[in-house]
Amino acid sequence: MASMSTEGELLGRYERRLSEKYRFGLHAIIDHMSCLLSVFQHAQTELGGLESLAQKKLPQMLPFLNAVHGKINLVAQATPLFLGYDHLKAYIKVLQDEKHNFDPRPQPWNALRLYDNDYQDQFASKVHVFTTLYQELDTRLPEFDAEVERFAPLLKLMSQKREDLITLLREGHTANNLPVNMKKHKADVKLAYQRSLLKYKHALQASPIKLEKQIQHEIRHFTQHMNSMLQPHWLVCHTLKRANAEIATDKDLTDRARQQIDTFVDQVLRLNDDMGEFCSVAMAKETFLNHVTSFEKAATNDWFVVCTSSLKLNFKDLLDQPLFGAYCDDLQSRMKELHTLRNSNKFQAAVALCEATRVNVTLCYHQMQQAQNFHPKVESKQEALASLKDQIQKLVVADGLVV
Repeated sequence: MASMSTEGELLGRYERRLSEKYRFGLHAIIDHMSCLLSVFQHAQTELGGLESLAQKKLPQMLPFLNAVHGKINLVAQATPLFLGYDHLKAYIKVLQDEKHNFDPRPQPWNALRLYDNDYQDQFASKVHVFTTLYQELDTRLPEFDAEVERFAPLLKLMSQKREDLITLLREGHTANNLPVNMKKHKADVKLAYQRSLLKYKHALQASPIKLEKQIQHEIRHFTQHMNSMLQPHWLVCHTLKRANAEIATDKDLTDRARQQIDTFVDQVLRLNDDMGEFCSVAMAKETFLNHVTSFEKAATNDWFVVCTSSLKLNFKDLLDQPLFGAYCDDLQSRMKELHTLRNSNKFQAAVALCEATRVNVTLCYHQMQQAQNFHPKVESKQEALASLKDQIQKLVVADGLVV
């Protein structure tokens, strides 16, 4: 395949050939581009002389001229070298966004009168160039954009042809880096992938990793049992929230007990949505069980009311607090064990090894896929290059380019 410089030269020749081939259909767009380039070139030529003149006679103008200088450079960089649909639309957008920066008329110095009439005439003549530039953009851009939309199918066809060649050239660049024997290369990368997968699976079997999974399983087991033990309480709390119920004011409850009940209702509803919250419960077991006691006293005695009417909850399923407390102790113990494990050097080393082997598996898999997907039937580098060369030849020759 050709070198990078030759590839760029071929792409440039093909772009010029496409523009030449379809020039009669694109004459209006070419006219607009030529006019805009001419106007900008004239403005850039006048800009240098105007900057020199302003430094001597009207320094107030320099910020505007510096801004114009930067915007002209921006437009020059955005000027498309190929008449593709997306290229032209991007160019038009830049011109639409920046055109107001070329208009000198709103500038405060534009109304100043110079003592020297000769300089006054020179300024007026040169500044008018930018007024003309702005007016030309204001008038021509809508027409230019309409022409681009009118010829969009043709412009997109040219863009697609260009992209097809770019794709083939990129594949050629990749093919240049292929091994000579593709069949052996595919077998090698497949074997490398299988070995990396075995290493990853082996890393996952490290004792610290397996212990972490075991502890996490036990923690889930405890929280599931604790959640099931609180289901009768959750049903009552859910009913209270939906009914917007309150604790009756005439009952013999301290303010602290009322606060405990309100806290318990909110906490139980959260626990049902996120069982990870049970870890917090385990860390404050005694406080939680005190809240349970206050809540159960109110629920069993139907002390909740809605608009002064007592709710008949028929609540009788009291929590087995010793068993629940034992679960809390076990859960707290497992949490501490998990924390200690995760901070150990052995665990962190095992995790690092798992991550490194996982990354290697991903890399090997992509290499295997790339080898398999790149011309699956081609078994040698020479065949791949010959096939791509033939495809490039057919593409460009079909549009009249001799290579």
